[in-house]
Amino acid sequence: MPPDISYDIRYSEGSHDRIAIRMDNSGGIDVDADYQPPAWAKLSFHQCAHCTLDPAEHEYCPVARNIAFLFPESFSSTSWQDVTLTVTTDARRYSAETTLQRALGSLFGLICSLSDCPHTRALKPMGIFHLPLSNDRETLVRAASFFLLKRYLEHLRSPDIGIDLSEMESTYKNLKTLNRGLAQRFRGDGSSDAAANAFVLLDILVRDVDFELEEQLDALRAIFTTDQVAPGELVND
Repeated sequence: MPPDISYDIRYSEGSHDRIAIRMDNSGGIDVDADYQPPAWAKLSFHQCAHCTLDPAEHEYCPVARNIAFLFPESFSSTSWQDVTLTVTTDARRYSAETTLQRALGSLFGLICSLSDCPHTRALKPMGIFHLPLSNDRETLVRAASFFLLKRYLEHLRSPDIGIDLSEMESTYKNLKTLNRGLAQRFRGDGSSDAAANAFVLLDILVRDVDFELEEQLDALRAIFTTDQVAPGELVND
């Protein structure tokens, strides 16, 4: 059976890596039942400062376990190596010339969103409707849309629930700590800088989204009031 999402990374010297992600019935990453993760995936190894899981009940970090399953070998290439990335889903195929760091940042963001971490569960819908290599403006619009839709659906069930972005704000603040913790986990494992820097890139993206959420809601308001927006204003540098 073909994977639900595949990341094909082709390097300039001709080598090629393919990461195939299959989802289970809950929308999470399907990991073989008999899979034994490495020691660096244990929850107690560089556990995130804000982690709410107890190592006595959860032996492995949900995100690290999924990454270890999908990447049985350590990363050996440098962050800024040029690669050709092709991402294939059931609906379409994306292709871009980018760097290994950006490719892994996009892939790790997807893996985080599909992992059963208390701080990433709210991102699962974004992972199911994945957009590879999204920039800060695209991420802001997508995240705000998904969180508002979630609140609206909850509001339909319980009218006392307000429709706002408070959950998005708290989620992205927690993601800052999560990304730094995962980067530290990879550095502690001794892998190449590509994996750790991918999470550094994610941290920058999270910080940009948080900044835009606070400072640039007026810009989003202008975008959605299309009769007041000039064509060039919709282009993101």
